[in-house]
Amino acid sequence: MRKLVILLLLVPIVSFGQSDTNDSRNEITFEEDTKENKLSLGWAYYGRGDGFSFVYDREFSSFFSAGIGLEEYFIEDEIELSYFLVTDFHFSRLLKIPNPIDLYQGAEIGFFDNNFEIHYYFGISTPITKKIGVFTEIGSRGVLGLYYSF
Repeated sequence: MRKLVILLLLVPIVSFGQSDTNDSRNEITFEEDTKENKLSLGWAYYGRGDGFSFVYDREFSSFFSAGIGLEEYFIEDEIELSYFLVTDFHFSRLLKIPNPIDLYQGAEIGFFDNNFEIHYYFGISTPITKKIGVFTEIGSRGVLGLYYSF
């Protein structure tokens, strides 16, 4: 429980750690310079078992985002709770892949069933509307879900 509290204390750092950036004329440009926040809710369909994944993610640059997450797995008669930090490297922006598609490499670093572990994954996401999209991540576990950008 103490580890979960420490992880949750990092939320203010992740969510409020960056202010709006200004361009060369000291005007705030909202379309290109604002940083994106995402809430993701998904179904973890393989890996540790069936379960749910909830992640808050904050973009720190056009190539890097980080956040925190919780996953709850249903394994036979037990429920396993995992909490972790998430880091994503959005390499589709480096490769100049068309804008609606986001390809990223990521890692979850945290406590899975009270064991400290690191899990790597590859993800792809695309918007459905201006604020809502779908994503999937595959690696040591698989997740399929929806995200909300704000």
